[in-house]
Amino acid sequence: MIVKIEELLERARTRLNLAVVYAGNKTDPGIVIHPQKNSRDWKSYKLVAENIAQTLEHEGFSGVAVLAEGRDLAAELARLKIDLVWLNTGGVQGIDPMAHAPSLLEMLGIPYVGHSPLSASLLDNKHVFKSMCLAAALPTARFTVIPPEYEEIDPTDSERFRATFGNYPGPFVVKPVTGRASKNVHFVESADRLKAAVDKVCQQTGHLCLVEEFLPGDEFAISVMGPLIRQAGKFSTLTDAFAFSAVQRVFEPLEKIFTSMDEKPITHERIRILDGQHDRDVVDRMGRLAREVFGYFNLDSLVRLDMRRAANGDLFLLEANPKPDLRRPTDTIASITCSALDHHGLSYQDLIMSIFAERLVQLTQISRGESPISSKLVESAAPLAVAT
Repeated sequence: MIVKIEELLERARTRLNLAVVYAGNKTDPGIVIHPQKNSRDWKSYKLVAENIAQTLEHEGFSGVAVLAEGRDLAAELARLKIDLVWLNTGGVQGIDPMAHAPSLLEMLGIPYVGHSPLSASLLDNKHVFKSMCLAAALPTARFTVIPPEYEEIDPTDSERFRATFGNYPGPFVVKPVTGRASKNVHFVESADRLKAAVDKVCQQTGHLCLVEEFLPGDEFAISVMGPLIRQAGKFSTLTDAFAFSAVQRVFEPLEKIFTSMDEKPITHERIRILDGQHDRDVVDRMGRLAREVFGYFNLDSLVRLDMRRAANGDLFLLEANPKPDLRRPTDTIASITCSALDHHGLSYQDLIMSIFAERLVQLTQISRGESPISSKLVESAAPLAVAT
């Protein structure tokens, strides 16, 4: 059975109950049982969750719930009879917090928009992402990982460090293996200053610390998602993953690494939208790398990739962000992922509906007996074929 994507969305509007989930605060009553360290710097993302919910409601979905991730989430989803969850959370606490909410939903049998537990962890753990990039011959800066139990040892004395960096004297970048918004990231000029920075990161997170070679060139970001997109309200399917919003981060004099958005908001002056003609070479290279990552990691949802040039101009992957900022841009505050949508013929609403529709199509292509979404949206027993 073949159905148009607009017809599928119309069925979803009348048959599905939706929720958008943000990260609960472990210090709030009823969120956790025992508070503990978070290996990933915490942020609620509630404002962005509300932006997404408002957009879905504007598109005809009524009463979209906005819920906090926490110990009562399963009960709330059951009480509200939620059919599909949009995950806009980076987790509450603990190790690999990005994977906690999708793991819960997998166990509950509730479909969701977002990465699987494995994909979320692979992308969010910088050392794992970079290791897989190396295995796929994708360029990334050389690095090593220091566990917190090595606190009494100078990292430069380890055999692993010497095998990775040889006689390279620096500079380095020291950061948590999971994180967000350039928090707890340190520029270290030379190897003899590494220990203090490594100790600080390990103490802050209680988790692994990543040490990588500092690349002195320009820094860029690009987002990539599946091939189903809506432009000016009309859906189409591309031949490959959709890479978009290629930008250059604008550094101030003496700024070596991008200052955290928590300390200095990302204004439109802090990013430069790359021009498809004038910056064609770097945009093409960024797009190719983004699509290679999307395919190699077998992704099916949005991810943002950060890249940086070496001194010789070669482009290297720095890290992946499995939950890029989907805040609706304003006149003063920019969202890197949403910054250049109009250059691709998309509005903010188009992007949200592209992500949502892509996931809806994926779920309806599963047989009815295996997908609660299919049982609500598909009349036939066979998987649905969706046309644009």
